[in-house]
Amino acid sequence: MSYDLVFRNARIVDGTGSPWYRGDVAVTDGRIAAVGDVAGEGDTERSLDGSVVAPGFIDIHTHSDFTLPANRDAHSKVRQGVTLEIVGNCGTSAAPRYGEAARSVDDWFEGRGLGEEVDSTQWESMTGYLDYLDGDGLSLNAGSLVGHGNVRAAVIGYDDRAPTDDELDEMCSLVAEAMEDGAVGLSTGLFYPPGSYADTDEVIALAETAAEHGGFYATHMRSESDELIESVEETIEVGRQADIPVQISHHKAIGPDNWGKVRATLRRMELVRETEGIDVQCDQYPYVASSTSLGALLPNWAHDGGDDALLDRLRDEQARASIREELKTDRNSSWDGVLVTAVQNPELKAYEGQTIAEIAAADDGTREPADILLDIVLEDENRTMHVNFGMDEDDVRTVMRHDLTMVGSDGSSLCQHGPLGEGVPHPRNYGTFPRVLGHYVREEGVLSLERAIHKMTGMPAARLGLDDRGVLKADAKADITVFDPEIVEQTGDFLDPAHYPAGIDHVLVNGEFVVEDGDHTGARPGEVLGT
Repeated sequence: MSYDLVFRNARIVDGTGSPWYRGDVAVTDGRIAAVGDVAGEGDTERSLDGSVVAPGFIDIHTHSDFTLPANRDAHSKVRQGVTLEIVGNCGTSAAPRYGEAARSVDDWFEGRGLGEEVDSTQWESMTGYLDYLDGDGLSLNAGSLVGHGNVRAAVIGYDDRAPTDDELDEMCSLVAEAMEDGAVGLSTGLFYPPGSYADTDEVIALAETAAEHGGFYATHMRSESDELIESVEETIEVGRQADIPVQISHHKAIGPDNWGKVRATLRRMELVRETEGIDVQCDQYPYVASSTSLGALLPNWAHDGGDDALLDRLRDEQARASIREELKTDRNSSWDGVLVTAVQNPELKAYEGQTIAEIAAADDGTREPADILLDIVLEDENRTMHVNFGMDEDDVRTVMRHDLTMVGSDGSSLCQHGPLGEGVPHPRNYGTFPRVLGHYVREEGVLSLERAIHKMTGMPAARLGLDDRGVLKADAKADITVFDPEIVEQTGDFLDPAHYPAGIDHVLVNGEFVVEDGDHTGARPGEVLGT
């Protein structure tokens, strides 16, 4: 028998969590043809001399909705070994794009200099967006959740109020439409406006709709700090009432007063699985720092009405004073833990790569740190991104070891050039998976190689209901990552993150090389789930 490609003498880690073994992997017509002792010959043969062959990594939690249309080669992801990413997390997706949600989507592309490259007016529905992604090809596979924030903005806008019965029905209809169009589930960002304005009953109603269409519920909870435990309880209640699988996004505890709480939340997740049959799991990125918009640090009420209303409040002396005092009171970590990573206003570029504390020191004390932060949000029209060092390394390891945790970057497909190469992004965009394999597996022994690969492949595939990805087996899609376990590592850091990792030798998507001998081939064989 002949094959298109055979990897020989590989260290096979099949994605199930089973021990590795030596063998061969054969690929034909975009699928895995054989695994183990392959007797036939391949048109192309590669002797790997003991390098690891694993299923392609599945990034269950990403924000590439807006970057993939401008970076279809998905450089920073495929070079990590990622062959499938799920976008639309934290309540924000590129579709549906109706009403006020359309303005937010369009403003994102325009604000980052991508308006000419990406014509977001080409889609409104989830079908339109997925077709747009599929139209010019992708170097990896992609699927999308439907964002609660989009649905709420489309119907209610950015007002801090409950929906009427008719509005809630309309929101449920939008979720149903998106699910029928191919979305894999519903996401919420209950920490961010407008999602933060929703009560639990609203979320349950929308989650019930997603459940009716076979989806799961992923959430950036209301709090990952002082009210972490209460937020986990709310998340479990959504799963209980809506009868839907639950995914707690980037599980962590922010702020020294909250370190250690993850032991209680993880145990709570175990208990409701054991006693009530509620399917709750979580994902995690392997860092002690988070990343989001700088404006997210401001109190929720300041965002009522959207960005224009927020900026008006920052210009109003009395409103600004109230925001300042609440911001100072709610700080969960010091100002030297708030790193400005990306601004859009050219006059603020000097702040990139500096903490608020460093900017204040250079200001010779003329402005308080809180005022510096508010000035940046105002002058950058709430488009600034930041990294916040607020987590504990022991918590990171505790969550990582847990059987309910899978790996998710919470990052985007970026590249080293053009608008998507600007700023100082969180290194998770370039190094999440190699960091787990290099630092936490090889150097620290937090996980075995087999468990780590399972958390990146078979486990997220099961969450997505995919039986032909995430595991090396005959007739599965040939999404494959080949890496050297002795040298694989993240090469960037928080101040200089935009470096592709070391040790990722080959990446196949649907049987075609997208990374070969460490270089991107330019191929775009990716498939879009739901199309």
